Amino acid sequence: MSHPKLPFICFANNDWWYHNRGLFCPQIARRLTGDYRVLFVNSLGMRVPSVRTDRHAVKKILRKLKSICRYLRRTEEGMFILSPVSLPLLGSALGRKLNTVSVVTQIKLVTWLLRMKRPVFYINCPPALEVVKRFPRRFLIYERTDLFEEMPGVNGEYIAALDDELVRSAGLILYVNRRLYEQGLKKNANSLLIGHGVDFDLFVDAAEHPVMPEDIASIPRPIIGFFGDISSKTSDLALLEFVAQTLKNMSMVLVGPISADVTRLRELPNVHFLGPKPYQQIPHYGAQFDVAIMPWNRNRWIEFCNPIKVKEYLALGKPVVSVYYPEVEPYAKVVYVARDYEGFVAAVGEALTENDPQKIEQRREMVRSETWDSKVARIREFVECKLSPG
Repeated sequence: MSHPKLPFICFANNDWWYHNRGLFCPQIARRLTGDYRVLFVNSLGMRVPSVRTDRHAVKKILRKLKSICRYLRRTEEGMFILSPVSLPLLGSALGRKLNTVSVVTQIKLVTWLLRMKRPVFYINCPPALEVVKRFPRRFLIYERTDLFEEMPGVNGEYIAALDDELVRSAGLILYVNRRLYEQGLKKNANSLLIGHGVDFDLFVDAAEHPVMPEDIASIPRPIIGFFGDISSKTSDLALLEFVAQTLKNMSMVLVGPISADVTRLRELPNVHFLGPKPYQQIPHYGAQFDVAIMPWNRNRWIEFCNPIKVKEYLALGKPVVSVYYPEVEPYAKVVYVARDYEGFVAAVGEALTENDPQKIEQRREMVRSETWDSKVARIREFVECKLSPG
């Protein structure tokens, strides 16, 4: 490392204390700890939960308050986690300015305490740009892994304007979706189509040395499984209901937080919700799936994303059934891709007949080189090349 203790401040779009740590931003930050002095700033938020329209709003607000109570902590690896007090005033220009002043003040104090001068900034939450512009910096990285302006409940025009400014001004933009990359490349040549990584060894080890979680042990097989957020934004709930009702002799197991109305699914006797699990336990649940599924909605959010899940399923060696989305095409040889509900059910049935060690290995080979360590190496190489004198 040419900059072994270079300060690195990451503005995440998620919260270290309660979101999935398998996402891009936490994976990158954790792996840079040790080589860099890392401050991970929990999400400043792009929307405020509405008690009138979001049945989980109170839970989300209390969860965020609990995170803020931890304020500044240090992980075992040496990374600092900051949960700044962020005011819920995103609906107006004045409110956003007040919020920016509040967060800037807190960041200045924390960086002074941690002696972090002229850091590398890493942004995965567009509103953080308003904060970052108030600080001197060595370098700016923008992680554009989703179409942020398409998130439900956000001010799309405001977020899109921030996104455009970031794409044009950042020293490096990271993409996982080819269409977003091709659009962004026209604005800034300092762009990498890097793709998501996978904790390959973690998932392979869980498949080869399974540990049976208690809450899945008694569920009848075969198991059609999914792990991840169950939300109306990404999940086709009607498809899940159709699959469960058509394949009544199979169990559908859904592991992850729920933000959608799943009342109809809960009424089906062969559907099992196991709730959110710590990231380290997720592979052990996936190892119990007979077929892993990706039941996405057909919308712009999915069109411009690239779910990590496909690589995690393939590392487990599981047969995968997915609806069509553009970024699944490179995996078409090892993933069953369905174009409609009937095709999805038929693909699940076909996938269940598989019992071929060669196919398991073929799936793993597709993602063996796609580790998070390899992604971090590319990012580090790019940044250090830009920072090297001459």
